Amino acid sequence: MAQVQQDNIVSLWTQGFQAVKDKSSCAAVLTAKELSIVWGSDCRYWKWVSKTSPINCEPLDVAELIKVCCLQIDGKYNASNLTKGVKYGVYFVMELSDNLCMNGPVTLKLTSPNGSTVEHKEDLQTKPRNTWVGLKVGEFDIPACGCSDNTVKFSMNGCDETTWKTGLTVIGAAIVPVNIC
Repeated sequence: MAQVQQDNIVSLWTQGFQAVKDKSSCAAVLTAKELSIVWGSDCRYWKWVSKTSPINCEPLDVAELIKVCCLQIDGKYNASNLTKGVKYGVYFVMELSDNLCMNGPVTLKLTSPNGSTVEHKEDLQTKPRNTWVGLKVGEFDIPACGCSDNTVKFSMNGCDETTWKTGLTVIGAAIVPVNIC
């Protein structure tokens, strides 16, 4: 799966941010605080800092990785808050620093509201540095009629447990339409 460059991911984040602000069901954003980051509350492994958002120049709390052996970030969102009949893409939004250290790829996994799962691997070492990057987790459809579970779940896993991982800042996640609302 392709990564989204900074200009596009800022645009996608803006679209999600604006949808939340307008109380629209067209898109959504989850901040780093709304994601589940393993060891995220332990200051030996992660530090929470404020960065200026390129969207509205307001402060945004982000999670800066100090070091972990097992990188695990999970997110979920109630898809009933999104527009029915629309296909959505889910992106982790992050910034990779010059000191990025990952031994091997991370696994990105998406479980759609209908229960189907897709996963693929991404090598973060090949991604741009010091700029926002969107890692596409996958796509899912919101059916026109209801389904049994309305939750979309997504994750990033880099748990080789043999190397310390560093150099990653988690901004959040964006859930945006693949086709226009």
